[in-house]
Amino acid sequence: MVDWVAVVLAKKEGTYGVDSAPTGAANGILTRNYSAKPVDMDRIERNLDTRVFGALASVPSNERRTSSYEVEIAGSGTAGQAPGWMELLEACGMAAPVLTAGQDAVQNFAAPGASATSLSQYDFLSDQRRKSVGMVGSFTMDFTAGAYGFIGFNWMGLIPPASPFDKTAPGAVDLTRWKEPVEVNIDNTEFLLDGYAPALRSWRADAGVATAMRNLVGKRYVRRGNHSFTSTAVIEAPDIATKNFIQSLRTGGLVSWSIEHGVAAGNIFHAASAKVQITDITESKEDDTLMWTLALRHTVEGGSADFTITAK
Repeated sequence: MVDWVAVVLAKKEGTYGVDSAPTGAANGILTRNYSAKPVDMDRIERNLDTRVFGALASVPSNERRTSSYEVEIAGSGTAGQAPGWMELLEACGMAAPVLTAGQDAVQNFAAPGASATSLSQYDFLSDQRRKSVGMVGSFTMDFTAGAYGFIGFNWMGLIPPASPFDKTAPGAVDLTRWKEPVEVNIDNTEFLLDGYAPALRSWRADAGVATAMRNLVGKRYVRRGNHSFTSTAVIEAPDIATKNFIQSLRTGGLVSWSIEHGVAAGNIFHAASAKVQITDITESKEDDTLMWTLALRHTVEGGSADFTITAK
């Protein structure tokens, strides 16, 4: 029997697919809702004509590893130092954060053609270790009132040839770089859309990063391609005379968007987009209050950044 005690270590690779050997002392990830497949693969079906009914054996092909987990959104504890989750976001298509000592860490999506970041990841269930290299992924975000904000990661990577599965305990894991988050609420969180601060129930985002296994003669890797950042905001519907989001929907106009969470230096998360489109409004009822679910598309119109994170 193997106990379900999950530990994840992840470290940026210097060269794609070359094991960067993450350690518990420096590369532990404080996860929640961990899930993985020890091996994910395709099957080659031969589809032969035979003289009998029944299934034929398939052949395993194109094996890889997939995993997912969530991390809480909190700062590094020191303004000007990058939180641990920024390294994970690099493997999801974002650039390395730009640090200003004592002030902030700023992260945008990497430009096309920039060197792609990948991770080596060791997953442990009890004393069973599974290795992955060349890992890239996509991410989601969730800020819901009365809960902690978190980032959800979905990963795909290669299985290294040397000892990918063995019996090795993780040992001591240092998680002190993962700081305690604060609740999403009226005191800690501000949400703005087109300069207006609605009563917010939740904001959820999907980076929409395309990942695909490339299995070719002479080259095998996980490709991370384009992204399409979208989100939904559930708000109390404003009086139309106060803020007319219906008009923004009808015209396809571009509006500003931001969320800031946290109040203490070193534990403040700020995200912003200069040009967002409202693409749909759905109505619902909550406690006999009219609620709107706004679908938002974060655009790069005019060369603006579609999504910028500032940890400060």
